[in-house]
Amino acid sequence: MTFIRKARHALGGIAAASVLALSIATPAYATYEAGVQAYMNGQYSQALDIWKRFAVAGDVRSKKILGDVYSGKTLEGAKTAASPLEAIPVDNVQALVWYTLAAYHDFTSYQTPSASEVNARILAEQRLPDIRARMSTADVGKAEGLVAQTFEAGSAYDIYRLGDMYQKGAGLDKNNTKALQMYALAQERGVGEASAAYEFLSPLMGKKEIETALEKAETWQPPLPPEYKGKTRQQEEMERLKRELEEIKMAEALKAVSDIDVELVQRALNALGFRAGTVDNKLGAGTRGAIRRFQYSTVARDTKLSEEDKQAVVTGVLTPRQTVELFKDAAKSEHPMSQYVVGIMHVRGIGVEQNGQEAVKWLEKAGMEHNLAIAHYALGVVYRDGTTGLNEVSPDERKSAYHLAQASALGYKPANDALRRLSFEYTRDIQ
Repeated sequence: MTFIRKARHALGGIAAASVLALSIATPAYATYEAGVQAYMNGQYSQALDIWKRFAVAGDVRSKKILGDVYSGKTLEGAKTAASPLEAIPVDNVQALVWYTLAAYHDFTSYQTPSASEVNARILAEQRLPDIRARMSTADVGKAEGLVAQTFEAGSAYDIYRLGDMYQKGAGLDKNNTKALQMYALAQERGVGEASAAYEFLSPLMGKKEIETALEKAETWQPPLPPEYKGKTRQQEEMERLKRELEEIKMAEALKAVSDIDVELVQRALNALGFRAGTVDNKLGAGTRGAIRRFQYSTVARDTKLSEEDKQAVVTGVLTPRQTVELFKDAAKSEHPMSQYVVGIMHVRGIGVEQNGQEAVKWLEKAGMEHNLAIAHYALGVVYRDGTTGLNEVSPDERKSAYHLAQASALGYKPANDALRRLSFEYTRDIQ
């Protein structure tokens, strides 16, 4: 079955489904002390990774030590010739974030915090004025924003504590509107202390302030889990998996490119000036030579490839991706049949994602601008049945009838039967 015949058959409806089971390995167990040991051994990135994991999980010692290393303090006893400051540059924003989180760490979830944990919180609080004094107003604001984001991403009680910090101006600039917003959110989530704080604060505020706080509470969305530099590991892993899925999807789509007739390839090559010769639907010497010329023209633009690599790409046989690029190039050069082929590719998801609007765009160029009968026919079927995938095209009987009639008038016989069936179905529907 030729590509055109397959296209006609497939235009009536397309469905595809795939299932992929994925699993993500969990990180190995580590401790705060393991982070210290890694640091002492000069494994600074590993130490930071361990401490950040435990800090996010709620370890006050990890929070405080992160403030230390980002503020430029060097831990005594590090057994390495390399300077820790070279591996962990001073970052006052990060230092202020972690010191603030440590200084306002909540021990209510502990029955009895250890002396080292209490000491970590006290030392972090003592370091805050010194760190702030080094920083610009803008950097302090940036750090405070990250602190607020961390509390907002936490539990309902963390949100209540953020409100308390805003109300008292403790660790953050005093802001009663934000405080009341946080109290309202925590109250909705069942924190009893938040209700009492709300009742105490609201009489001290103006009507407009209260309205603003409640409006913000209604539209509030929890932020992503905190990771202050770059993307979280979970985000990176999900993006990697997404790329893999896209590659798998594209590989499946490219398999269908082998359906495309040599005749259509020859026409596209000739349209671009690569001299494939007589259009005979055979992959002969003339067609292979034209393919080599097309392949070389594409790799010649890639300055990263060596001459040896370029020659390895010039094979005389199109890869699926090269076939897609050939038709795209020919379509852009106003070759009607290639515009039709690209349109069908978008309808069926051959080498490209299914995209109804793109399909219509290219089919209309071939049909409306160049009077290609088969393109009008394809548009008639698209508007008769609609499309799936991205930017779906909804059925439109009027447009379907118009394009089928145009195809019929241009001598495309299959359009006659399609037009009659469309008329029959329309008459049946209105009876």
